[in-house]
Amino acid sequence: MHRAGGGSGSRRNEIIYEGRALVARRIESSTMSDLPADRQSPDNAEDSQGDEGTTANAAAEPITDSTPAVTVPASQSLQEAIERMELTVDPACVPQLDAYCQALWGWNEKINLTRHTTYDTFVRRDLLDSLHLADLLAESEDVLDIGTGGGVPGLLLAILRPDLNVHVCDSVAKKSRAVDDMVKQLHLPVAVHASRVQDVVDDLRFHSLVTRAAGNISQLLTWLKDYWMSFDRLLAIKGPRWVDERGEARHRGLMNQITLRRVAAYPMPGTESESVILQFTRER
Repeated sequence: MHRAGGGSGSRRNEIIYEGRALVARRIESSTMSDLPADRQSPDNAEDSQGDEGTTANAAAEPITDSTPAVTVPASQSLQEAIERMELTVDPACVPQLDAYCQALWGWNEKINLTRHTTYDTFVRRDLLDSLHLADLLAESEDVLDIGTGGGVPGLLLAILRPDLNVHVCDSVAKKSRAVDDMVKQLHLPVAVHASRVQDVVDDLRFHSLVTRAAGNISQLLTWLKDYWMSFDRLLAIKGPRWVDERGEARHRGLMNQITLRRVAAYPMPGTESESVILQFTRER
């Protein structure tokens, strides 16, 4: 199992990204729109200052990049994409993860569930996030994925961590129907709720609520403000804008009696930013 919490594996990935920065940027330049809004970050502009002593006319001349384009062919299998990212995934999980991709992409032709429609984008976005999240969950936890969309991270957690008791919810009926069909295709022991998170936690209790791209921090805390007795913590996967979101939530008084910890951080492939997993708990 891939370890997410700042250990040697995480540092190894950082070294890989630094060593392949040019390749990574070129690969990702056409896929930045795949990121949820709160996880996008603009490319940093190159420093275009000339050397000392350069004349004004010379400095005004446009600077062109003579570096030849780097073309990296798309991975032809899920295993190849995993190996490119140098992730450690239980080999027994790979066939079911691949089956999930096929089921998701089949449904995506009917309704909009994901823009991660290649093995490489699936691994760099969905699988990477889910692996880090899986590392933070204790054995046999009861977990609810809020606003699951196409099943991320909930269905991936159920595949990677079969010891977990996973529930997923989405208030958009057509998305819930699609995820329910995927669960049946994959024979996963996952409960699918076609309802708001408030309705689910009003009836059931969980150890952890998990979410990615379902809402900003203010929205999440507003939805859950009256239901903290129904769960122990909220784990939210966020991008570089999480600091601004936290500031807005504080300004609105939503962070009162809430303890926030950044429990994981890891590079966003192809960018100079990082993803984080935030843990929210309520002071008892």
